[in-house]
Amino acid sequence: MENKTLDSALTIGAFIIGIIGLIMGIMIMRGNESVVGPAITLSMVVMGVAAAVAILFGLFHFLTNIKRNIPMLIGIVVFVILAIVCYTLASDTVLQSYDPGITESESKLSGAGLLIMYVLVVVAAGAAIVGEITRIFK
Repeated sequence: MENKTLDSALTIGAFIIGIIGLIMGIMIMRGNESVVGPAITLSMVVMGVAAAVAILFGLFHFLTNIKRNIPMLIGIVVFVILAIVCYTLASDTVLQSYDPGITESESKLSGAGLLIMYVLVVVAAGAAIVGEITRIFK
């Protein structure tokens, strides 16, 4: 399929979905509440398709330019290692002050998230300080 044909088909499809949404919106505003369910379903389907296309498009371009994306891969690997270390170090103790519905695994995940945040805040502050100091001496 040629790019121009695909662009035209996608534009027409988006226009049709927009018209359907507009009609449903007008019907809802006029008091026809039977359209609310299908309108929500349409919105969820369109959002799901858009999210899937965005993710697949990003993955395609990421994988086709893998050599340029090595620094990002290193960052992802470092973040995953940091998450594993923080999860291992996090406590699974459920204190009395916690909500009664909190489980040990939820407490551990929450603690790991806090540890990751603390590490990233310290790294960001350190990078900002080092950046300013090197800027002074240039």
